[in-house]
Amino acid sequence: TPQDVFVTCKNLPKNDLLDKSDPVVMLSAMNPLTNQWEVLGNTETQKNNHDPAFTQPLAVEHYSQQDRQLRFSVFDSDSDTADVSKLKDSDLLGEVIVNAIQLKSQENTPIVFPLQGKNCKPDTLIQLIMVPTGTPLSEVEQHTRGNETPYDIYVSCRQLPKNDLTSKSDPIVSANALNPITVQWEPVGATEVRKDDHDPNFIRPITINQFTSRDRQLCFQVYDSDSDDLSQIKADDKLGEVYVPFSKLLQSMGKPVVIPVQGKNCTPDTVIQLIVVPAGTPVDDIEKSSQGEVTPLEVYVMGRSLPKNDLLSKSDPIAVLNVLNPLSNEFNVVGTTERKENDHNPNFTRPIPIEHFSKKDRELRVNVYDCDDEDTNKLSEKDQLGEASVNLSQLYESLGRPVTVALSGKQTTDESAVRLIAVPAGTSIDEILRQLRGTVTPQDVFVGCTNLPKHDVLSKSDPVVLLSALDATTGLWEPLGNTETLKDNHNPTFSRPLALEHYSEQDRAVRFSVHDSDSDDNDISKLNDSSLLGETVINASQLKFQENSPIILPLKGKNCEENTLIQIILVPSGTSLAEVEKRTRGNEVPHDIYISCRHLPKNDLTSKSDPMYSALI
Repeated sequence: TPQDVFVTCKNLPKNDLLDKSDPVVMLSAMNPLTNQWEVLGNTETQKNNHDPAFTQPLAVEHYSQQDRQLRFSVFDSDSDTADVSKLKDSDLLGEVIVNAIQLKSQENTPIVFPLQGKNCKPDTLIQLIMVPTGTPLSEVEQHTRGNETPYDIYVSCRQLPKNDLTSKSDPIVSANALNPITVQWEPVGATEVRKDDHDPNFIRPITINQFTSRDRQLCFQVYDSDSDDLSQIKADDKLGEVYVPFSKLLQSMGKPVVIPVQGKNCTPDTVIQLIVVPAGTPVDDIEKSSQGEVTPLEVYVMGRSLPKNDLLSKSDPIAVLNVLNPLSNEFNVVGTTERKENDHNPNFTRPIPIEHFSKKDRELRVNVYDCDDEDTNKLSEKDQLGEASVNLSQLYESLGRPVTVALSGKQTTDESAVRLIAVPAGTSIDEILRQLRGTVTPQDVFVGCTNLPKHDVLSKSDPVVLLSALDATTGLWEPLGNTETLKDNHNPTFSRPLALEHYSEQDRAVRFSVHDSDSDDNDISKLNDSSLLGETVINASQLKFQENSPIILPLKGKNCEENTLIQIILVPSGTSLAEVEKRTRGNEVPHDIYISCRHLPKNDLTSKSDPMYSALI
């Protein structure tokens, strides 16, 4: 069967001192009778070319009943007429020996072999394609490609290096594909230019065909360009490049593939992201595919220790939620809360809706402003109280629970923060609180104190105990109730219990504050820091763990001493004081105590002492 073999070579060695090699390929076949190589033909000579793609095929006959060895020898020819009779061993660049049956078994498919020779390197290659005699080169290329399917490639980059002294780079990405016939890189397409952008998200995709019969090697080169015209780009404009098989991108169809960019000034953070989709796919569909499952959420915002922006009054805060647009690399407003007047610890009641994507995180930024009215269009940088950044995935992982993020700004302090709670869309505030708390169990707390400090100059203190709990949602102490006031008593036992709810799914800190009250009507609104005798903080879970058992804690305060104590007993709601006392005692067993003494001191001048004992508990 008459056949033709088309030949290309890659990275041929240099054989001349002053210029490149002029390669020609000579085909020989082993004669099994004489055991000698017989020349069958040669290609044309390619001038000054180390990566030649020969257009003249080599004719060879394939025998169905007999295999034979073929030798492809690449020479450096100085003859314009490709006269192989003038070739010498010193002109040999490299050669390879293959069996004809191997080429026939992969007819119409390119086979790559390493060339063997004195100066050949591992990447010195020869590619052979056997086709039926008379097949034109264009048809050979079609055979090697198979059916073509067009795809679009969307490109974005991160942390590109700076190429200009006075400004940022203006990146453009060009794509090239390796032609296996010519073994040359051929341009496929390019993105648009993005001005002054080291983290570009290119809008225009690069369209490329994938061949069913073979993979394609792709090269993406990133340049700093002043124009979309690639012909004006110079080698010095290159920022970096990546190489990737097209098959790797197709395996991640619709999903981003991130590859480090190689270049002189590139860092490990310099990467290119490629997303392959069928040609013509709308950007919205691409975004939807990369996003995954969409979950509508609502975000509740609270501010803590916001700075003062006005000289004469407190700030009137409003919060604005922004999300980073990965295409423009800019933050877009998602929504705003309502405005709170004169409030440095606002709890905004209007949630901001946002969508969570299962396959794609979103970077959020919360800006808090001092706003004179609800019109956010009038807000400026001077109105900003601070800003905080957080990923939506953090809020989603803590769904229904507050996430505290530090607020940064010119006047902010270490305590300045925003608290964000993400919940499924439509969740009411009551439902949020219920989820946070779990099962609610009503409890009573009985309180007693020992050795309270004196607060009044002329009389003893008149103590009252205030109970407050730390609200997990707002981060503020919420008053829960107070005992009665006991007059002139430094060791009070309060008979009125304090009501406290225990939450099964949420622990919380509770604070017992003991004040000196001068009000006969028990008006706690008149109490302030100056009336505070002492206080202590304990977790509600600790009280619940020791239910029906007294817990004694030291009181902390300016004039408190080591023996200034508070006793707390948590009991089921409605338990009487008598039952509390009984529970703290347990079962009663009477005992007698007999007493005797030795060597008592003398108390009378004329006679011995007459001792008697009394017992106190």
